[in-house]
Amino acid sequence: MSTSTSRARSRAGFDTLTTPDGTVLAVVDAGPRDSAATIVLQHGWTQDHTSWEDVAERLAGTYRVVSFDSRGHGRSDAGPRGTATVEQLADDLAEVIDQLAPEGPLVLAGHSLGGPVLLALAERRPDIVFERATGIAMVATSAANIGRDILGLPLAVTSVASAAVPAVSRLRQFSRAPRNTRYPRVIEEFVRLGLYGPGQGTRANRSRTARQVARSHPETTAALVPALMHHDRLAMMPLLDKVPTVILGGTKDALTPIAHSRAMAEALPQAKYVVYPQAGHMLPYERANEVTGELTALAERVTILSRTGV
Repeated sequence: MSTSTSRARSRAGFDTLTTPDGTVLAVVDAGPRDSAATIVLQHGWTQDHTSWEDVAERLAGTYRVVSFDSRGHGRSDAGPRGTATVEQLADDLAEVIDQLAPEGPLVLAGHSLGGPVLLALAERRPDIVFERATGIAMVATSAANIGRDILGLPLAVTSVASAAVPAVSRLRQFSRAPRNTRYPRVIEEFVRLGLYGPGQGTRANRSRTARQVARSHPETTAALVPALMHHDRLAMMPLLDKVPTVILGGTKDALTPIAHSRAMAEALPQAKYVVYPQAGHMLPYERANEVTGELTALAERVTILSRTGV
């Protein structure tokens, strides 16, 4: 059962929405309410809705755009202990849609962690994905095996590191700190090296990305690490054959390397598969115009179909 949406801008200028378990999410609802489709943007791990801000600003001139901070990210609550799962994030996404855009066509876009969340949404709320979504964008993301080839390291190295990750993340989950760090500047260089393609980690880009990582909740982000490592929904990709889907990947993505995008495209050959040479993980920043164009093309299908009476 949904609670009512709060329109009091009580979170640093953002609207808020309360989920059934009492978690308050910060949301941004922009653009014309009568647009042909509502575009819903799901952000990545340790990030927040501002990772989509360049794309959202471009889209909102024509379309209604809904973005939000997932629990434990940005300005949203962390939620009860134990709720930092891909499945819960999918339920939160469904709650955002149910409360803010309960009717009409949707375009769903997931960046990084957002891809697994969209696939979990398809499992848990097929009515949203298969009855209302007129387009899906999987942006610099993966359907399985996250972490096996991170940073371009060989499997012999990543397999050893992966074995230690669950223990480290469990320790981190005991943190009672409200945010990962109070000093985002100290992680800017790590952000540049790990998330951006050559020349794309500009001071502005790495600064705003570092601020997102810094303000995310340590317990939440730690709990999501093993959840993402065990995430495997590649077999679900063929189920999207009735929904126009675009898969976007960068050749210099060190977090979800291009092989992950390729695997999704092979599992769903009907999808449009776009590769951006020299681009890293942060495609909504690095290739904002191109990503906007792909989402616009998905949203424009609604207008085309309505004109043709299909």
